[in-house]
Amino acid sequence: LSRRGADGPYAAGIGGVVVSIPRQVGKTFWVGAVTFALCLVYPGSLVIWTAHRVATAAETFNDMQAFAARRKVAPFIKQVFTGDGDESVIFKNGSRILFGSRGTGFGRGFKKVKMLILDEAQILTEKTMEDMVPATNQAENPLIFLMGTPPRPIDPGEVFKARRRDALSGEDEDVMYVEFSADRDADLDDRKQWAKANPSYPRRTPETAILRMKKLLGSDGSFRREAL
Repeated sequence: LSRRGADGPYAAGIGGVVVSIPRQVGKTFWVGAVTFALCLVYPGSLVIWTAHRVATAAETFNDMQAFAARRKVAPFIKQVFTGDGDESVIFKNGSRILFGSRGTGFGRGFKKVKMLILDEAQILTEKTMEDMVPATNQAENPLIFLMGTPPRPIDPGEVFKARRRDALSGEDEDVMYVEFSADRDADLDDRKQWAKANPSYPRRTPETAILRMKKLLGSDGSFRREAL
């Protein structure tokens, strides 16, 4: 994570970590595990985890609530608040993970945010970035995650697309960019391409799930975006 040893600044401390992958590939579990680890390593950390939709924020909190209850994690947890608007995981060392929806205004007004996690980043706007990124300014060695699926034509995906362009240009040395995708000219029925886009196929995401998306999403373009 760092260019300068264990105590140095993050290699992606400026451009952040950008993740563009299909649905149901395990990004919440991966980022959640990183978040819990850093909360333990750095006592008193404040983490803000936001999604665009209320339903997504609630589902993520449920996943992280279950993570906090794991046998090897639970001894480090002080309390989990489940009240509407107060969803959070509180660690015994003072670290906190707060969850909420950007659509309800959650995330504004915080300061010294150690980690800022922007889920559903394909729907991020410049206004949201202006509202939330400065919350990390006073934190020591903060880290920002943007994660999502490729934006639909109707999504305000300019921020997400710009981060991708900068990363793929090869000139942005301060970002970590992760993308799982099939080849651009992939045959939509090629199981090897399914596996290339989705490492959870076929064990966690079975063939029937991908076939269901292919049949019901309505267009080849939607299937390429959501599954490949």
